[in-house]
Amino acid sequence: MKASSSVRRIGVRAAIADVRVSCHTLGQETHREERVGMGWDLGDVDHDGWAGAVVPDGRLSSSSTGQGVLVEGITGRYERDGVMRGYEVVPDDEVEGWRGACTCGWLGPLWVRVTSASAADMSRRRAYAPLSGFAADPSVSVEDAIVGEWRGHVVPATAVSRVQAAASDYAAAGRRLTAAVAAARSAGVSWAGIGQATGMARQSAQERWKNAS
Repeated sequence: MKASSSVRRIGVRAAIADVRVSCHTLGQETHREERVGMGWDLGDVDHDGWAGAVVPDGRLSSSSTGQGVLVEGITGRYERDGVMRGYEVVPDDEVEGWRGACTCGWLGPLWVRVTSASAADMSRRRAYAPLSGFAADPSVSVEDAIVGEWRGHVVPATAVSRVQAAASDYAAAGRRLTAAVAAARSAGVSWAGIGQATGMARQSAQERWKNAS
């Protein structure tokens, strides 16, 4: 895989039919297992990514069977899956392309499926997949490109999440400190003592926590 080593691919690119057979009794949870089985992560619980097949009505699949790709929702245009009754099975030949997706809701740009090798153009996100072939997963080169797009989304998002977490911790620590200062004042500690404990001058400590109670 050409993506950074910090991106961990979970499982392998393969048909998911065997997984469905072995755990079909899990119902809705089967869908989540399959998604993880063909995706990638950065060790961040909020961001698992995968390359999903796109069907003609725009729905995105994250799993497949031997008969085609599974998409959530019932339109009546396709056969309903025998195990996951809220899903339809769209034949591989009708897959129109692929795009990256993330558990946070992000969707990447569409990679259009073309059915002749001469029409393929990676620079224009046009990827060849024969009509007679398995289309649930893109080619390795296209998947690597989609991983890069997903990583471009998830790395900044993860950094922002860490800032938010640190800001929350900082605010919580400030509340604990204010409560501790109030308790110390109630116990008779002078502003000079508060200042010494917090690394600031007596006057600065008094100004900051004069309303603490």
